[in-house]
Amino acid sequence: MNCGSREGVVRKMDRDCSCLKDCFEKLHMSIERNIVSVLNKSFVECFLKCSECCKDINYISEFSKLASMRLMETYKCNDGVKKLLSEVTKYINDLEEAAKKVFNNVFRYEVVLVSRLTVHGSSHHLPLDISLAWDSLFNVPYIPSSSIRGVVRAFFEENNIVVDGENLARLFGETEYSSSVIFFDAYPVDCKGENLVEADVITPHYSEVTGRIDEARSSPTPLVFPVLAPGTVLHVLVALKKSLNAKAQKKFLESIPEALKRGLGAKTLVGYGYVNVELLSSKVEKYESKS
Repeated sequence: MNCGSREGVVRKMDRDCSCLKDCFEKLHMSIERNIVSVLNKSFVECFLKCSECCKDINYISEFSKLASMRLMETYKCNDGVKKLLSEVTKYINDLEEAAKKVFNNVFRYEVVLVSRLTVHGSSHHLPLDISLAWDSLFNVPYIPSSSIRGVVRAFFEENNIVVDGENLARLFGETEYSSSVIFFDAYPVDCKGENLVEADVITPHYSEVTGRIDEARSSPTPLVFPVLAPGTVLHVLVALKKSLNAKAQKKFLESIPEALKRGLGAKTLVGYGYVNVELLSSKVEKYESKS
């Protein structure tokens, strides 16, 4: 897969379906409006209006191009977006204080994106070729807790990490056990670059048909999709239900950042989702020996 020019992809779209472009230009998108609702509503309305004249194109792909470019324009790191992120920060502060009243150990990490990040969510789906997990309440992208849990669990498993005698099943939970480690959704709290959201392009050259790839029928097809931009700062909350002795606590605190640095979200093998991690704050209850 090779990345292409965003501008070139948009110019190509002009030749493909002007009706869809005209429909999208009338769309009012802003950080004050619910992005999930706006995009899903416009996806249906533009399809009903343009389905006949755009029948020879891939409607979802063309819609994704326009939506991704508009999201990039809307989510520049200006005063409006900064204000939005300050509301998210307030929520995380409140969540951290509430978690401290419930759990024995609570840790807050700052995660700064070194590369672009793409991550999918099962709810609040955006009608795009490659979607982005989006919180419809705060109107910002986020990293689902399940994605963070998966990354950390895989790291612990690969490195045979045992914390205070608990194996993976007891630590991260399985059918028979509830998890000892609680992960919360991670939200952006600041953006240090030009944008919070950017449009990215990948170009698959092959489509798999009936379980095989036909080399002779390769057809490069640019796909434009939204990503979290490098320089985005996110806060991650992690809680433990039990207190740890000093040795176990040290191992746990060192392992979480190392796990996250392996990459978050999708497409980490091609450079997405790389981060720097720093422990910001922690609440640790005194360990009481079982003996």
